Amino acid sequence: MIDVDGLVKSLGGRAVLDGVTFRAPAGQVTGLLGPNGAGKTTTMRVLSTLLRPDAGTVHVNGVDIAKDPEGARRIIGLVTEEPGLLDRLTVREQLLFTARAYGASTATATRRIEMLVEALGVAGHLDARTGTLSKGNRQKVSLCRAIVHDPPILLLDEPTSGLDVVAASALEDLLRLDEVSGNKTVLLSTHRLEEAERLASRVVGIVGGRVVVDSTPDELVIASGAANFRDAFVRILASSAFDTPVPQEPVVGSV
Repeated sequence: MIDVDGLVKSLGGRAVLDGVTFRAPAGQVTGLLGPNGAGKTTTMRVLSTLLRPDAGTVHVNGVDIAKDPEGARRIIGLVTEEPGLLDRLTVREQLLFTARAYGASTATATRRIEMLVEALGVAGHLDARTGTLSKGNRQKVSLCRAIVHDPPILLLDEPTSGLDVVAASALEDLLRLDEVSGNKTVLLSTHRLEEAERLASRVVGIVGGRVVVDSTPDELVIASGAANFRDAFVRILASSAFDTPVPQEPVVGSV
């Protein structure tokens, strides 16, 4: 699982994260939601060891990311809004290099690559240089790269940015595949509420660097008294903007 406790981070003299605490259960997709500037990307950067927190702790599958950042990186797959691919490598070379760097055998890497490129619809681009691909296809390759070494922890920061409806649907299908969904803890940062509602077993809402809700989508709707998930979350954002207490019911079976 992912265990975040009291995370604090300031950037440019401004507090971006102010005591963020939540848990993402193992084997599930947890949605990290909030408006622009809420602290979602900063949270992802801290969890992926790209930023060091000012205070607080993060454990991924029991690994303390501050004490063992290399150990944490070995079990994390990361997707950012900007793919950051090596443009001169072909898709096949990019994915094989990544898988082998994480210790996968050539046979295992080849099997994983074939499964992923087929699932995301980029099998026809395997021998194309990544620098020649469209933005959407580059993002698909970035997704493949994050999963190719079969990490138990998957951090997805706005993964459908730049993807068309078909490609975004393919990503959702990929996250539901047994090979992916059954053995991974997935943290999905997104501003697309309908995406989170479809995929996430739990949702964590951040406003102004603070967690304002941590529940299942259904519990959120019931606690807010709204008619649907979108209305419930918007209501919470509005009340949080004025520092109004957010009604929440106890979460059953939380870990």
